[in-house]
Amino acid sequence: MALTQSDKEYYREVLERTSGHRARERVIPLKYAAYLDQVEQREIILPLDAPACPVRLVISTAKEKMDRCPIHVNMHGGGFVYPQDHDDDMYCAHLAAEIHGIVVDIDYATSWDHPFPCAFEQSYGVVKWVAEQCQAWGGDPKRISIGGHSAGGCLTAAISMRAAATKELSLCMQILDYAALDNYQSVLPGANERSNAFSKLYADGDDRVLQLPFCSPAFATDDMLKELPPTLIINAGHCPFKKDNETYGLRMAAMGTEVTIKCFMDSPHGFTVRMAGEWQQAQELIIRAIKEASL
Repeated sequence: MALTQSDKEYYREVLERTSGHRARERVIPLKYAAYLDQVEQREIILPLDAPACPVRLVISTAKEKMDRCPIHVNMHGGGFVYPQDHDDDMYCAHLAAEIHGIVVDIDYATSWDHPFPCAFEQSYGVVKWVAEQCQAWGGDPKRISIGGHSAGGCLTAAISMRAAATKELSLCMQILDYAALDNYQSVLPGANERSNAFSKLYADGDDRVLQLPFCSPAFATDDMLKELPPTLIINAGHCPFKKDNETYGLRMAAMGTEVTIKCFMDSPHGFTVRMAGEWQQAQELIIRAIKEASL
């Protein structure tokens, strides 16, 4: 049974009450914010067919874009309930400027009104569209990569699995940044109430949905983990998903995927984009990986 408005209000109260870390004060380095001046950022609304819906994209293009540049598609975090924001703009500007290329950030629909599979279908549709635009944009079709953080890491893993199965896309790399790979564990007894709210909203109250591999990639079969693109997994020492990411990486490696796992031991969940812990080192690692990746 779908969540009622009363259910949603209850989960909204839980998320508001437990959101202290999102309100954390921090100092944004001027050098980092200045990357916004090194790119052209434009917003478009991409129309998509059901079961997706039109989706907002923020496209960052380096002012010093190289010919046949790499193109990266980014999927932000936020438990499927928070939209793309200014932190994502700065992160994508940094990547685009340093790779001398293009970064497409997907502001996928949130689960308040659009539960699974909307965000997944949107994100997959965007990556297909980006591949179609690649040459017109001056990009290299052999250097299209995708990546995501937390909830966005879940979408990234699911897209890579579908692409491997359908052969509709050729991706040179996927980046899983403290990815939320098992959303079912959050509805089990004793689970954290904040994580429980995220999962209930994403599945619209149907716990069975949370065991579908495109909703929780941890439930993928071994066959679904074959022929995936080279993968960079970024872990955080103080992240509740650390073990899930390690296990998923080892499963992919056992199926023949090239996997690199880097754990930043002094960092919390969300650190890469939210500028906590060893975030600068993590962003530098992502940039190097994107610049080096190619089919």
